[in-house]
Amino acid sequence: MKQRILNHTSFLVVMTVLLTFVASSLVMYQKFSVYMKQGIRDEAEYIRVGVEEFGEAYLNKKVGDATSSRITLTDSEGNVLFDSEADAAQLPNHSNRPEFVQAMKDGFGEKVRYSETLSRQTFYYAVKLENGDILRVAKTTDSVFLTLMSSFTLLGLLMIVILLVEFTLVQKQTKKLIQPVNELDLEHPLDNVCYEELRPLLMRVDQQNRQIAAQVEELKKAEAVRREFSANVSHELKTPLMSISGYAELLMNGMVKQDDVQEFSGRIYHEATRLSNLVADIIQLSRLDEMECDMPFEAVDLYELSEDVVNNLRGPAQKKDITITLTGETVAIRGVRHVLYEMFFNIADNSVRYTEPGGEVKVFVGKRDGKPFYRVEDNGIGIPKSEQKRIFERFYRVDKSHSRQTGGTGLGLSIVKHGASLHHAKINLDSEPGKGTRMEILF
Repeated sequence: MKQRILNHTSFLVVMTVLLTFVASSLVMYQKFSVYMKQGIRDEAEYIRVGVEEFGEAYLNKKVGDATSSRITLTDSEGNVLFDSEADAAQLPNHSNRPEFVQAMKDGFGEKVRYSETLSRQTFYYAVKLENGDILRVAKTTDSVFLTLMSSFTLLGLLMIVILLVEFTLVQKQTKKLIQPVNELDLEHPLDNVCYEELRPLLMRVDQQNRQIAAQVEELKKAEAVRREFSANVSHELKTPLMSISGYAELLMNGMVKQDDVQEFSGRIYHEATRLSNLVADIIQLSRLDEMECDMPFEAVDLYELSEDVVNNLRGPAQKKDITITLTGETVAIRGVRHVLYEMFFNIADNSVRYTEPGGEVKVFVGKRDGKPFYRVEDNGIGIPKSEQKRIFERFYRVDKSHSRQTGGTGLGLSIVKHGASLHHAKINLDSEPGKGTRMEILF
């Protein structure tokens, strides 16, 4: 940054000095040219007066040496009678010279042209004398240019001095400018904004800091959930495995009476089924957690799916003397069939599990305000208000002892929650202890 500022300022200084010099030189050149021409005219008038007063004898070597201008006198035919810088006899006839022709016609004439005698660009001024002769005074225009060129040395010295001063000031100023930037507290960028031009950038930095802090907090929470989930999985897997191992060991060692073998085998089967259901639920949750995986979305009839759920739960419901019914109409949505089935089954299955014998479970499918819904109502044990926000957590159970007896895994409603998120659906819950539960998925 410092080098760029130095390069840019140096370029501006050099260009400014050069352009200023060129502009001033052009103005001075014009002024000097005007003054030089006027001086030649005045000088010609002085010499004319002398020649007309004293004759041709006035023009001699002393007069020529007294001025840097070239003095030439010709007769009316253009023959050179006198020249201060050349032998008049050797000079050609001047009758064709533009200034001579104009002077003969108008009494005076002037012209800037290349001089063959002096080999330079020259300004000529000619005036007609009383006797008809032509007096001409000339001066090279190079003298004006050389006067301007002589100032280049001063210009160079001036530019070096300016660049040195500019280098010193830029070094000092850039250090002064950059220091507050280097001292910025990026942890709290908006506490001390050194330059208002930096405020948008510092606001972005502050926003990113807050996003990073939020992400770190989310990662901590996710890690805590992961650890809790791992602990719960270990515990939930360990319990049925220990039961299976214990019952199998008793059977293996012949410590079970023949009459009790069937009961122990039944317990092993029950725990194995529970373990199988738990593993299946964990796999299902893992799939739902991977939102980037390709899920086979297709047209699904919710009423047809609900019929399958009710038919599969009719046996368990009859064992508990619970009436389960389905009411509604055909409603189709685009969704993942097996996920929707798991969601519907888990909600209805919970109602059957937590409804006392002789109770009733009602399943409804239809549309409300143009939105498809699936709803299950029961008159079971209900859920306390304080527990309703946590029932969708993994392995959370309102009544752990009852859950063990019913064979629940504690993951059913977590699957419902993740499935609803996958289908952009909303879960509505209305429950009261002793009066039952009403759970609805609104798509």
